[in-house]
Amino acid sequence: MPWAILWELLLPPICLGCERLLRSAAIRGLCSQCAPLCPPLAADLRSLGGITACYAYDGPLARALQQLKYGGAAGWAGPLGRLLAAEPLLRAAGDGRRWDAVVAIPRQRDRRRRYGLDHARLLRHHALAHAGVPTRERVALVRVRDRPAQVDLNAAARRDNMHGVFAVAQPAKIAGRRVLVLDDVTTTGATLRAARDALLGAGAAEVGALALLRTPP
Repeated sequence: MPWAILWELLLPPICLGCERLLRSAAIRGLCSQCAPLCPPLAADLRSLGGITACYAYDGPLARALQQLKYGGAAGWAGPLGRLLAAEPLLRAAGDGRRWDAVVAIPRQRDRRRRYGLDHARLLRHHALAHAGVPTRERVALVRVRDRPAQVDLNAAARRDNMHGVFAVAQPAKIAGRRVLVLDDVTTTGATLRAARDALLGAGAAEVGALALLRTPP
């Protein structure tokens, strides 16, 4: 039995906004009352600086992500991953060619210990499972430096803060390949761009960037 189907049997889908049980697994993680509160991003905000995002960091989605990220509520990774699974970029680039690998931004070691999980990797796993894409990670994107939190930094400071943070564990696995890198939230794009630079520096032929939520500019 596919992993995603087994997960649905054990934990039926619930609404990200009100936590009611959803009648159909095809619904994008929100009931008919909560869905209008979480519209997809407008076209002019979806793709900025080469980074695509699906929804605004606001309302029920922001609250669910905060519970996953800082509250250890791993159960929210499934409904949030379902939202990512509906994004066409997860399966293929704009030219229709599928990605050779999909990797998540790794969480800092101290924060994994503090909160007990790596939220972006959980989102990646659930998104790929719901999308019917193999979930095995073939490319290891790693943090070689831990940095202070980005939340209170301006755009220039965020870029400097993320410089040299990421590396690829086995560059031979990435040479000439097309890779999509995932994160939960993008604000200035500094984290995803730093990861993209590391992947391209390791020999990737193309690197796309996708986040579930975007902090409004």
